[in-house]
Amino acid sequence: MSSALFMAFLLVTALTARLSDDGGQAEAADSRKALAGLSGPLSPGDPQQVRQGPGGRPTNCRTHDQDTAVPTVAPRDVRWKQFMAIMVPTTPSAGPLITDPALWWCFAHTPMGAVLAAHVIPIELSGPQWRTAAEQQVVPGAARDRFVVLKIGAQTTDPSRSAAGRFAGFSVSAYASTSATVSLLVTNPLGGYLSTPVSLRWLDGDWKLALRDNGYLFSATPESTTVGFVMWGA
Repeated sequence: MSSALFMAFLLVTALTARLSDDGGQAEAADSRKALAGLSGPLSPGDPQQVRQGPGGRPTNCRTHDQDTAVPTVAPRDVRWKQFMAIMVPTTPSAGPLITDPALWWCFAHTPMGAVLAAHVIPIELSGPQWRTAAEQQVVPGAARDRFVVLKIGAQTTDPSRSAAGRFAGFSVSAYASTSATVSLLVTNPLGGYLSTPVSLRWLDGDWKLALRDNGYLFSATPESTTVGFVMWGA
């Protein structure tokens, strides 16, 4: 399986890291230090958790949340923007509507909003502001703690020097008002495609990433066909 190339593209080096069984006490101490002060998640730009906007959202985050149908075609208003070294899909209707230097956030409370969050947040977790993203855009709990410890212990990858694929398509395998599962389809630099499921939760007025129990973000699967995926066409 070409998961290494997929990880190089989506840039979360902690996914291949392991905590050593040697020096267990030192690892435990390092873990406590790594997790010190970790809180959240909060909606970025709303650290006091003040919810005065529509639907209890931050006042500066307003999206079109009426279209709750699972998308079967790519949105007409898609706009591709460079985020670090990766071109990512965005829309003025489903987000991310706020593109701060550290975080892109404010996604629609819709299936398409979840799709766009599934594209953006994993990239943030690879960049220089990954800890801020982990605090504010990842569901808290043991899985997030594990990710932080693994990420700190992993060798940093420069996104601009990683093997490059591109986002090719997506599918929404599950959607509810509080959760969603989105599969991303990415071109494999060696040919064909790779796919991975990304789980999300609606929390504090925005979509947050839900990590796997072991602290990993995803696993990659080779795909020989695009059947079942909505293609971006970019």
